[in-house]
Amino acid sequence: MKTAVITGASSGLGVEFVKAVIEKRRDIGKIIVIARRAERLWELKKIYGDIIYPLPLDLTVDGAFQQLSETLKEQECQVTLLINNAGFGKLGNFDSISEHDNALMVRLNCEAVNRVTGVCLPFMQGGEIINTCSIASFAPNIRMATYCSTKAYVMSLSRALREELKPRK
Repeated sequence: MKTAVITGASSGLGVEFVKAVIEKRRDIGKIIVIARRAERLWELKKIYGDIIYPLPLDLTVDGAFQQLSETLKEQECQVTLLINNAGFGKLGNFDSISEHDNALMVRLNCEAVNRVTGVCLPFMQGGEIINTCSIASFAPNIRMATYCSTKAYVMSLSRALREELKPRK
């Protein structure tokens, strides 16, 4: 079944992406929505029905990616749209943000994008990948050093993948 995978789907842009896919992509029969907050994912299912497949995962935990892979296999998904939207930022000078929070930003904003994309690519034969960046990806900003750097990474990765994956359409 033609499937969309949307990370960070529990609020903000993630919910807006869900609405846009439902409204504009009639070819997609299933939307796997991923976020930590399970109750919000189940709310989406209540609102939009069986097209929504809630998959509560914390993408900063290694086991999440195996679970995503198993779900894609079990559900016989043909991923035609991947939206890497999960992410977060903390405002403050680098040395005032905890080492844990700085590392978590890198893990979610960079590593999770890599790993979700890597898990989904074998299930894609053509299709689209949207990686949510930020205007912060274009220029470093004080009090946002780690966040801006992670978003610059996502922009660079996206540009490289665009070229690498052209033969796969």
